[in-house]
Amino acid sequence: MSPRSLLWVSVLAVLLGVSVVDASAQAPTAPAAPTPPPPPPPLVKVGQPMPDFVLPYLEAAPDGGRPSAKTATLSSFKGKQSVVVAFYPAAFSPG
Repeated sequence: MSPRSLLWVSVLAVLLGVSVVDASAQAPTAPAAPTPPPPPPPLVKVGQPMPDFVLPYLEAAPDGGRPSAKTATLSSFKGKQSVVVAFYPAAFSPG
């Protein structure tokens, strides 16, 4: 390329606002966020009996009035019937 052509290309680049930046002069990218540690293993293994727990619930009034607060314990079902415990995160919650 002749010096005259190089001059015109340089002038044109300045008029168009084109700039040449060295790739090594760019700002470094932020390091990746550390990954959280894995969750702890479950305390209850398959085949082990479940520990006893208490859960609150509301019992409907027979006349359609206000429900009454009750509690249910896992031990109250022992020897009477099978119990399946299932967890659904965020089930029946808004959002």
